[in-house]
Amino acid sequence: MKNTFDPAKIIQLQAFCAEANTIAVVSHTNPDGDAIGSGLALSAFLRGLGYDVRFFVPNRFPKFLAFIPGSERVEIYAEACESARAYIADADLIVCSDFNQVGRLDKMTDAIEANVIAPRVLIDHHMNPPEYELSFSDTGYSSTAHMVYDLICAWSGPEAVTSEMAVALYVGIVTDTGNLSYGNLTPDLYRAVAGLVEKGVRPVEISKAIFNTQSESRLRMVGYLLSEKMKVDCGLRTAYITLTRAEKTRFNHQIGDTEGIVNMPLTIECVDFSAMFIETLDCIKISFRSQGDFDVNLFAREYFNGGGHKNAAGGRYYGPMGEAVARFEEIVKTVHPEY
Repeated sequence: MKNTFDPAKIIQLQAFCAEANTIAVVSHTNPDGDAIGSGLALSAFLRGLGYDVRFFVPNRFPKFLAFIPGSERVEIYAEACESARAYIADADLIVCSDFNQVGRLDKMTDAIEANVIAPRVLIDHHMNPPEYELSFSDTGYSSTAHMVYDLICAWSGPEAVTSEMAVALYVGIVTDTGNLSYGNLTPDLYRAVAGLVEKGVRPVEISKAIFNTQSESRLRMVGYLLSEKMKVDCGLRTAYITLTRAEKTRFNHQIGDTEGIVNMPLTIECVDFSAMFIETLDCIKISFRSQGDFDVNLFAREYFNGGGHKNAAGGRYYGPMGEAVARFEEIVKTVHPEY
């Protein structure tokens, strides 16, 4: 295992934890496999060292992640605001995992901002991190779960990774890399995966649980979106899909049902930039994906109140779906390199 972390930072993290009676690990809104996997593993590791640790996410995670050992210990802020807020606001240490902007935490943001004493520790692989008291930030990682694996190994050695932590970390890695098909697939990543398999991870079973267990309504929604809602412009090498609230109701949409759909248009020969627009109560949530050199992180940050990675980012538009799509179409004509 190649240690990519400054030993001084590991020592500082150990000192922060040693001085803390309570530690709040928090992750982002609409938590995905990396958020849940990295957060669960980190919390379990710290708990195993004797620390009082609780892991919070703003809202529910997809049902298909419930098989991860310890998932019942994930605390949903929206469903227990008072007790969760009290713990976070009074915590001695706050660890931000798999996100780098507190604004991504919805209502949980207030609880974190109310705590003006606790140091913040960042563990994340996204671009443009803010300043924290201690940051483990590296865009060379394909997932935060891989970062947490390396961090645990740097702190206590690979023997500290239990079989339960290994499952959580593997889930984080494969969900953020499309089952090891994209995103910084380095030799160190495969060495980490090998280490997790040695701990008892069963890749075939986990892949089935994550990628091949879906409802009939979800499959029908995907078919509908690809056949009726996907717009392709080969001249601009761009495609996009829209999903309204009414359509979500029609297909009994559940949390996690849209996961991965934005990647599908990229399989079209003439497409290297894909977007998906999803209508919510508050805004139009947008996912961006690209192949090659087109930087969707910069695109999302400049035009759609978002950000992320070079080839995978997200944004929001505060207005009707039609306006969001029209703005997107107009901008693409001026910024996409193929036009």
